[in-house]
Amino acid sequence: MASPVDDLAISPEELRAALASHDLPALVMRLARERSWGALILLFGHAASPEGAARLGLAELEAAAHAFELALDGLPVPKNARAAPADELRPARIAAAEALLARGAHPPLTELERRAARRAAVLLTAAGDHARAAGAHEELGDDASAAAAWGALGELDRMEAAHARDEARDRALRATADARRRLDVLLASGERRAALALALALPARDAGGPLRQLTARLETELVRARGVTLRVRGAGTSLRVAAVPARLGRDPLAEVALRDPGVSRHHAAIGADAAGLFAGLYVEDAGSRGGVRIAGARAAGPFALRGEGELGLGPSTSFRFQATADGRAVVLQCLSGLDRGLVVLVGHDPIDLTLAVPGARGLALELAVGGARLVRRPDLPVRVGGHLVGPGCDLLHGDLIEVLGDAPLALEVA
Repeated sequence: MASPVDDLAISPEELRAALASHDLPALVMRLARERSWGALILLFGHAASPEGAARLGLAELEAAAHAFELALDGLPVPKNARAAPADELRPARIAAAEALLARGAHPPLTELERRAARRAAVLLTAAGDHARAAGAHEELGDDASAAAAWGALGELDRMEAAHARDEARDRALRATADARRRLDVLLASGERRAALALALALPARDAGGPLRQLTARLETELVRARGVTLRVRGAGTSLRVAAVPARLGRDPLAEVALRDPGVSRHHAAIGADAAGLFAGLYVEDAGSRGGVRIAGARAAGPFALRGEGELGLGPSTSFRFQATADGRAVVLQCLSGLDRGLVVLVGHDPIDLTLAVPGARGLALELAVGGARLVRRPDLPVRVGGHLVGPGCDLLHGDLIEVLGDAPLALEVA
């Protein structure tokens, strides 16, 4: 009985030379045109061996298998009995497929491994080895092709199971596509917190590179504190906006963080007592070293912030304050100390920015929910981060807020 190497049209030396010169696809094309099936079986068998793996990369092996398929497609239809029948091609196709499968991970991980596995599945199908072709397709997650392979074998239960997986995958892909469309709408309208929640809810397998980057950016840059600093572009002034209750001190996590060394880390607090003694906002010492001064006199307890006055923290920092008539907010202008020039706006949500920035009419901030959310008057066009936003917009550190119209204004979120 003749062995596969009886028609060998290549010497071992020529095979080694082809591997060394990285010209294996050209050699495969030549052998296929010459119908040297035994030589091809030997060649692909050698490629699957440890020695072949040491000399031949998967990329070149995949290219050689592709060249084999192209050569077979280009062969003329046999016209006589001496031409190689299909059953002689079967071992060569299987040898090429086995070489590809032997060199990749299971399941395939990289795109090259997936491409090689797909080519192996096609070769196995052409060779009539539908069971192994179905297994290769299932590893790739190509359940539609796996169903066709199981159907060719008459394995109806497995075919139906593959169809069911394919339909479930299609439903998941449609759901992911819908979620990404909703994500785009949320981002465009300024609903960044809702967009982040939606992105985090997507399965990890659906979170591609851009989506992972977006999620990381939102998690890192969303303003989560109950205070935010805005810089008025062109004016050189900074505004700290905070929701009550607001802590004042050198603690970086305080709603109103100050730099002056004469201020304690937890120096004072501005609170609200809408129905009690103060009927508005008040300030009280938080156990500081330098105390709280009102009009130069040290405050012995909570002090109601009404009308206008002067508030001192420690020996060198002083503010001029002005409370709103309804007692819902107070504006403090730092007059002395290391934070001189800082403007602070503390109040109940929504905090009207016009109280500290006259050109911000129609803009307010909501901060009590643990983050900064810009809200606008319905007829006021506002662009944040280069996009027109809806009635509200969750702010990110680094955002540029642009008020459009007759009195343009630009605010930068620190």
